[in-house]
Amino acid sequence: METTKKWNYIFGPVPSRRLGLSLGVDVIPKKVCTLDCVYCEVGATDKRALHRREYFPAEAIITEVEDALAGYTKLDHISFSGSGEPTLNSKLGEIIRAVKQITSIPVAVITNGTLLFLEDVRYDLTAADVVLPSLDAVTQEVFEKIDRPHPQLRIETIIEGLKEFREEYKGQIWLEIMFAKGFNDQEVEVRKMREVIKEIRPDKVQLNTVIRPPSERGVEAVSQSRLKEIQALFDEHCEIIGTFDKHSPGSSGTSNSTVILTLLERRAMTLDGLTSSQNASRESIVESLRTLKDAGLIVSFIHQDVEHYRAKEAAKAKQSQKRAGSRLSK
Repeated sequence: METTKKWNYIFGPVPSRRLGLSLGVDVIPKKVCTLDCVYCEVGATDKRALHRREYFPAEAIITEVEDALAGYTKLDHISFSGSGEPTLNSKLGEIIRAVKQITSIPVAVITNGTLLFLEDVRYDLTAADVVLPSLDAVTQEVFEKIDRPHPQLRIETIIEGLKEFREEYKGQIWLEIMFAKGFNDQEVEVRKMREVIKEIRPDKVQLNTVIRPPSERGVEAVSQSRLKEIQALFDEHCEIIGTFDKHSPGSSGTSNSTVILTLLERRAMTLDGLTSSQNASRESIVESLRTLKDAGLIVSFIHQDVEHYRAKEAAKAKQSQKRAGSRLSK
C-alpha cells in the first residue's frame, strides 16, 4: 500500500523517460542552481550559485528515504534531482552512501554536470549506480544562450570535469543533450558536440527536446526528424528519448491528494503522467485533481495541445520556505 504521508524531501514515484518509475529525492531548495536554462521545467532560477552547502539536514533526508521505501514498491531507481542542482548539496555523497546501505534499488543522480571539475563533487557521485549529466553546448556562446550559466562558469572547464569523471567513475554515465529549436541545434554546434563527446566517452548519449512546459515562453522543441539527423551523426550508443509508457501495476486504488500536490510542487505533469506514477485509478486521480483545484492549490494549462497541472506559486513557495527554514540565511 502506498504511503499517504506528506514528505519534505521525497517526491513521486515519477514516470521518467530514462529511469522508469523513479522515487525522487530533493536535496536543494527551489530553485538553487548553477544554470538558468531556458527550457527548465522547474522554472526560472532566482538563486544561481556555485558554492556547495548542506541546505537540508542529511540525517533528515536519509530517514525520510528509509521511511518512504517502506511504502513504495516496484521502483526502478531512486533518483537525486528535483528543485535545483543536486551537486550543490555538500552532503550529497554521504546521503547516497547511506541510501545504498538501506536498499538495493539503483541510485541515480540527474545533474547538469557543471561542478564535475571539483574533486569532491566527483567523489560524491562515484557512490551512485548511474550518473546522468547534461551537456547542451560545447561553445561558450551557445552555452550562455541556452543554459544561462553563473557568470564564473566556462564550458571548457565543465567539459574537462566530465572527462575527469569518466576516468574516475566505474558506473554508468548517460549524457543528455537537450535540444531547443534555434538555440543549439545548428549543424556546426552539433558536429563540435560529436567530437567533444568522443573524448568524454559516456556509456550512452541521450537526445532530448522540449516536451514539458519550459521556463521561458517561445522555447520550442526540435522536430523528430531533426533529432534523427543528429542521432545519425553520433555512434551506436546514441538514442532518442521516447515517452514514458510504463504503468504501475494494480491501478485500481485510491489516489492521495497530498502525494499528488508534492509532485506538482516540483514540476507540471499531465493526467497520464500522474496515472503512470500512482498506484491508483485514472478516475481517482481526476477526483484528486478536482479537489486540489477547488482548494486553489493547483492550476491547469495547455502545453502542446495537452492539459498539464502544476501547483500554484504560493503553495510551492510556502512549502519551500517550510523545508528550508532559516538555513539559506545562515
